[in-house]
Amino acid sequence: MTNEKLSYILRGIDLKKCKPIVENHVYYISKLIKQKISNGYGEERICKDLYEFLVIAPDGIKKGIILRCDNIDLHWYVYKKHRGEKVLSNALRTGVLRKVWPKNKTITCCYEWKDNKKDKYEMTKHLAEIAGLKIKE
Repeated sequence: MTNEKLSYILRGIDLKKCKPIVENHVYYISKLIKQKISNGYGEERICKDLYEFLVIAPDGIKKGIILRCDNIDLHWYVYKKHRGEKVLSNALRTGVLRKVWPKNKTITCCYEWKDNKKDKYEMTKHLAEIAGLKIKE
């Protein structure tokens, strides 16, 4: 799922429909999400799947989201205006991942074309350590 899609999903989430996991900070929700899927040959179809999310919203302000990609990976996104505020690291320090998704043990580092790969890898490794996850090399 792209960062743009996660941003769109986060904007549309109503915290009142979420289950608080860390009071006034991290919330859980599962949602049926529609996405366009391409087969690489110019054919697209709409796919609906149930996804699990953690919404990071300290003091009720939505700042970030974590998507569970089964028990093999996670994808996280923080709004640009809140980057550098330790939004993700503070949420991960609560141990929320072990509480909600104890089967998730690893994470991968994914890059966008504009990313500095070394910096992105170091940040992902740092966040994985905070969360008690191993980063897949």
